[in-house]
Amino acid sequence: MVEVEGADIRYPNLPLGKLGIFYEVNEKRRIRVIFPKLTQEGIEYIYSWHNLRSIRIPTLENINSQSRVNLQVAQQLAFLMKEHIQFIEPEILNLRKQWHKINELLDLVATSEFYASQQGIYKRALFQIENLLDKAEELQQVYIGFIREVLIGRQVAGYDPNLLPDDGFAIDNQYKRIREEYQYMKDTATAYAELLRTRQV
Repeated sequence: MVEVEGADIRYPNLPLGKLGIFYEVNEKRRIRVIFPKLTQEGIEYIYSWHNLRSIRIPTLENINSQSRVNLQVAQQLAFLMKEHIQFIEPEILNLRKQWHKINELLDLVATSEFYASQQGIYKRALFQIENLLDKAEELQQVYIGFIREVLIGRQVAGYDPNLLPDDGFAIDNQYKRIREEYQYMKDTATAYAELLRTRQV
């Protein structure tokens, strides 16, 4: 877990603010950090390179309650995100490559005079890969769903409805006053039109 100075400005609306997950270091002493971001469909990972001097390791000491909550949530998510990124996603890519390769071989075998009898082997392998792929994608959805729910929880925890400005009452009163004035003007115009109509008769 790292805190990146300026990340909240560079990437607005990050649920964890400046906090991200350490991913890797390159030979130029630049650090790659992953920031989770909520989307309508799920989550998005933002991979970003940063200079070492803009990175610090956060601690629970001497930080405000908002930052403390962000840090605790980020620590909970770090393991899940790394598992998702380093194990689940590569596994799904590998299974998809195997599926395409086996499917190509099945198509070739089906057109061969010598290997046509092996179609059953390739069909069974394709079926097994499809089952594994379905399970891996289902597991990925569980990871994404859990990470997303934690991030939503973080957003909800950061919002206190009791902190709504008292201006809401003033706006409501202003709305009622304007509506009453509008109704008065409408009534006056109707009465004036009625008066004109009765004079003409």
